[in-house]
Amino acid sequence: MCVGHYTSTSAKIDVVLWTGKPTMCGIAGVFRSRLTADGIRAALDAMNEAQRYRGPDETGCFVAPELGAGLASRRLSIVDIEHGQQPMPNEDGRVRVVLSGEIYNHVALRDELAARGHRFRSRSDTEVVAHLYEEVGCECLRRLDGMFALGILDLERQTLLLARDRVGMKHLYYGETASGLVFASEAKALFAAGLVKAEPNPFAIDTYLATGYVPAPVSAFQGVARLMPGEYLLAGMRPTRRDFFWRLAYRHEQVSRKDEEYVDELDHLLAGAVRTHLAADVPVGAFLSGGWDSSLTAAYAAEVAGARLKTFSIVFPDSPQMDESRYSRLMARTLGTDHHEIEYRDAGLPAKLSAISRHLDEPVSSAPAGVLFQLASLAAGHVKTTISGEGADELFGGYEWLRLDSPYLLRRLAPKWITRRAALWCSHPRLRRALRVLSASEDRVADAEWRRCFTPEDKQRMLKPECWTGGPDILPVLVPEDVLASCADRIERCLALEIRGRLSDAILFISDKVGMAHSLEVRMPFLDRCVVDFALRLPSRLKVHRGREKIVVQKLAGRRLPAVIAARRKHGLGYPRGAWMKEPLRTFARELLLDGGGRGPFRRVYLEHTLAGPRPRLRDEAMRRLVFLQLWWNGFF
Repeated sequence: MCVGHYTSTSAKIDVVLWTGKPTMCGIAGVFRSRLTADGIRAALDAMNEAQRYRGPDETGCFVAPELGAGLASRRLSIVDIEHGQQPMPNEDGRVRVVLSGEIYNHVALRDELAARGHRFRSRSDTEVVAHLYEEVGCECLRRLDGMFALGILDLERQTLLLARDRVGMKHLYYGETASGLVFASEAKALFAAGLVKAEPNPFAIDTYLATGYVPAPVSAFQGVARLMPGEYLLAGMRPTRRDFFWRLAYRHEQVSRKDEEYVDELDHLLAGAVRTHLAADVPVGAFLSGGWDSSLTAAYAAEVAGARLKTFSIVFPDSPQMDESRYSRLMARTLGTDHHEIEYRDAGLPAKLSAISRHLDEPVSSAPAGVLFQLASLAAGHVKTTISGEGADELFGGYEWLRLDSPYLLRRLAPKWITRRAALWCSHPRLRRALRVLSASEDRVADAEWRRCFTPEDKQRMLKPECWTGGPDILPVLVPEDVLASCADRIERCLALEIRGRLSDAILFISDKVGMAHSLEVRMPFLDRCVVDFALRLPSRLKVHRGREKIVVQKLAGRRLPAVIAARRKHGLGYPRGAWMKEPLRTFARELLLDGGGRGPFRRVYLEHTLAGPRPRLRDEAMRRLVFLQLWWNGFF
């Protein structure tokens, strides 16, 4: 793999070679199993081995045969390298914890618990969770500030607690089987243990084709579920309890404040978040694109780490319209970082796509997994942890479609039955999408239609009868009533859709999976608890107003960043425009879809009609959606 290395103090670009073995943090467990102690240990060992790349530094296992239970972990050592082994016990061993992720306020929590008499044998954040649970039980989840998926086995109460962080930066699969409750960071780990069989979930496929991702709590596999952001599961009680320790809700301040006061507050909160996210016993780097979000996080990080900070960028030599290297290099020079670059070329993607799909576990096409996979491979050659600017667009309104008021005004005037019928007959994708927005039964349905790719009619034509369900389509991604009740306007409603859906189940899903594929932990200061709470009470006028996006972030960029970068508009990281309609990806897609010998979920006649001829009848986004579904199918079935 060729990697461009650019040092910010010199204009010279060297080419070096990097190869590495993937690793990272992974957890797994069984509960109330009928297996013997040896059987439990064998299942845990199989799950650990399937997740080896998530945690190459260390493996751990604990079995409680009297409960038919056990916990396992693969550890990527970042904090307290020598003493942070998992599963982590409390003082008397009655509580055992496995944790994937990082708890950023663990030092403050440790001090508080030590003052209450708890004795610690390590500096690990996982041990803090064990003692905090011992102190307050399930309420401990509300106290944790970080990104995490965790399992807590309580031997005294004979319960298992599973939980996932507030916005969904880490993921957790689980299944209720004849062999008991099983869980793991990766779906493939459940299959490796032989406790769950890999079978496709037609309902998940239906929603994926509409939205480009599979929304929790379902997964793409029958009998396998995922915890939702801010959700916990408590097993051992009767019945098993699922509930939320945090739910998305907008909160509106009653006191009017000046815009600059909000900018001051964001400046303070984001600087603090970056400081806590840099806490590690190994070097930490930063993704740097040259846009506002990554440049701000890198700027705060450079204040802490100085010239020791390593920054990483991806360049697009074949696609000048996508390439931001001019700005990322300027930012690196300004900050004085040790800057590294890697090239992305469409020609190199087909060879990686099967591996990328396998690491994803599920089909995801609404975020650029191939581009992020390349960037993660670069960073993993230098650091174990990096920070990124993910989450800023969803919290502060960074999407162009949020500026479009006119379709919602037209919805009040356009006759629904006319626009609905016109959408059925319209073949132009963008016009059809607009008609579906106009004809939607309510505004939150119209919001989801903006992100739609395939309609129910499309799916009926393309899928084999055994794979077509006739629903649930976009219903699982609609903003629920309780969240809707907290939204004061359209901007908040649309951002709630982005935060609960595409951010959690596509962007953060991919970030975790491709990072872990290279044993790299990606941290996101914009998704720090304090920053999220700030965004949820920030007035919409400082998010999107008069044709401008992310106004509060732009104002902060004007203070902190070079003028040429502060003056930029949003330039999202993605695949080059139209890449899947051009060579070599077009040929790869055709061969994958047409030469499968009838394998997969698609009707052969649909594929031949759609892909035949020199110009496929699919848009770039639609082609990518079919490709990732077929890759997933090939990899698991």
